[in-house]
Amino acid sequence: MRIKIIIFLLLGTFVAQAQVDLNTAREMYFSMDKDQCNSLKLSNLFDEQPPKDPLLNAYYGASTAASPACVSNPARKIANFRKGKQLLDNAAQNSPYNLEIRFLRFATQSKAPAFLGYNTHLNEDKKFILTHLPAFRNIKGNEQTAKRIAAFMLDSEQLTANEKAGLKTLSN
Repeated sequence: MRIKIIIFLLLGTFVAQAQVDLNTAREMYFSMDKDQCNSLKLSNLFDEQPPKDPLLNAYYGASTAASPACVSNPARKIANFRKGKQLLDNAAQNSPYNLEIRFLRFATQSKAPAFLGYNTHLNEDKKFILTHLPAFRNIKGNEQTAKRIAAFMLDSEQLTANEKAGLKTLSN
């Protein structure tokens, strides 16, 4: 009986370690500019235990959609992008007022090659982000993420000069 309890506790520990938390997802996602294959690493972590939370599903989708750069098989590249796109769109549909989800979809659409045709929500998400980012930044624990979002938006080439001017204060 004791052995069964010990095995159960050990298995529970391993399962708990396999789950990706929000801070890990954020760190790995926002470090993709330093290591492009962090997208595949993060996607693989989520593959082990898919999240139920819409925000973590959006990180799963964004990382999966960005992972083709680290995959050599052309069929797998397309499959990963489509899977990521579906996860992102589902997350946005389930939580349409979540700024971080809308940002992840914006970021994915702004980086997606034009031939993939994934840009339907680009302007809608941009407007939502620009409107709600100041309030998002004021929520405890979101300060660093808000700065990273603002910096990405400024570098995205999707903003007008007026939009950039209004956003620069948030990136500092």
